[in-house]
Amino acid sequence: MLPTTPLASRGEPQIAHEPINDLPVHKLTEPQIFYPVSESRQFTRVDAARAFSAAPALPAAERDQPANTPEYIAKVTHAPHRIEKVGKGANEHQVLQPAEVRIPHPHMVAAERDKIALSNEMGERSRRYMARIEADEQAEKARKEKRKAREAASMTRVEPTEGRFEFRFRDVVVSRETVGLDGRGEKGVGRRYGVPLADRRRGEVKIPTRVEV
Repeated sequence: MLPTTPLASRGEPQIAHEPINDLPVHKLTEPQIFYPVSESRQFTRVDAARAFSAAPALPAAERDQPANTPEYIAKVTHAPHRIEKVGKGANEHQVLQPAEVRIPHPHMVAAERDKIALSNEMGERSRRYMARIEADEQAEKARKEKRKAREAASMTRVEPTEGRFEFRFRDVVVSRETVGLDGRGEKGVGRRYGVPLADRRRGEVKIPTRVEV
């Protein structure tokens, strides 16, 4: 009943146990859409993702660019905040990306392409694989540092002269864009926004458990 993967014999290539193209069903892909497309042009995964996202079609100059190359995948995964957004207010969301970008380990797509193109050059494949891993780690590290610097810049620190603690204040904006039409948007401030209240749940800790100084 369960999928099995036989262990390869000595000298034979080992078959991967988990395929790299397994993806959870995205909420934007649940409806059935009839999208008219000319037979004279190629309809790619990028076009399908934009159709599901209710985003306008790409210009003709960008339509023919391949979206499954390592360069395109790295361009999106290294800067996810630059993904195009559609919608307004609480309905704003990022444009759905193709499967090559949305998989948990997109660099494995490039590794499979190298395995086909460089079947007899294992050293070169390993070098390219490690270079992509290092580039992903550097991009993630830089993104975390920028986020920490942005949070530190938006925070005001006040330390009393004779006090042991440091008080931290941050300006907040409560508007329709942040809390939504119902006042419970995920971008709002406070634990009551975006999640239901759990004050009456048994075992819920309502007092501070630590002090950051």
